[in-house]
Order: sequence, then structure tokens, then C-alpha cells
Amino acid sequence: MEKNNTLSIFLDQVGRTVIGEILTDESTDTILAVKNPAVVAVAQQQTGQISLQILPLFFKEFLADKSDSTVWYYKKENIVPCKTMLLDFKLNAQYQQLFTNIQQPQQPATPPQTDVVKLFDD
Repeated sequence: MEKNNTLSIFLDQVGRTVIGEILTDESTDTILAVKNPAVVAVAQQQTGQISLQILPLFFKEFLADKSDSTVWYYKKENIVPCKTMLLDFKLNAQYQQLFTNIQQPQQPATPPQTDVVKLFDD
């Protein structure tokens, strides 16, 4: 499996390219523990160019605590690791941005109550 900083890439049992952080302390001889796995999706645009998108395996919006990570366990016999591959820094940055906790914007304070001024007689 190729590591780029903390990221590894492999093909899962259905042929998807998966990128994620390997948890060596939770992995065994037969199981690979992957924190925050994401699928690398490639699609052709109408212009003929290819677009790349990284989609989380499980959306954190469904978690009770949105800042939690997910860990998935892959059977090593069902994945295909890659030997050597240098990744562009933009792929790493896009993955990191996907799993960075985004602060929710604070709601503006309720405007103070003001007296209504009548401009015209009824």
C-alpha cells in the first residue's frame, strides 16, 4: 500500500479506489483498519475533461458527534494494495479538507426590539 504522509491508497473488493489513514495499532495480519476512508471518484465532464472528486465512505453529517472519525475494517484478502505511487499534493489537501472539522458559523444575535413608527395614518 502506498503512503503519502499518513494516507494510503488501495482498491477495495468492488474495484473502488479508496484513500484513508491506516491505523497500524488496530490492523492485524488479516484486517486493515482504515480511519476516515474515502472513495476517489473520476467522472468525465461534458467538455471531455476528467474531474476528480473525493467522497467519504460514510458522511459525518449522519453521526451524532460530527467531529468523530469513522474506522472501517477491510479484509486484506479482499483488497488490492498499490506498490508505489506518488500523489499530487492537491489530492492530499482535498482529502484533509474533507475531514477537517468545520466550525459552524455563529447565529447572529437577535436584533433588539424596536418601537414601530407609523409613517401614515390608517
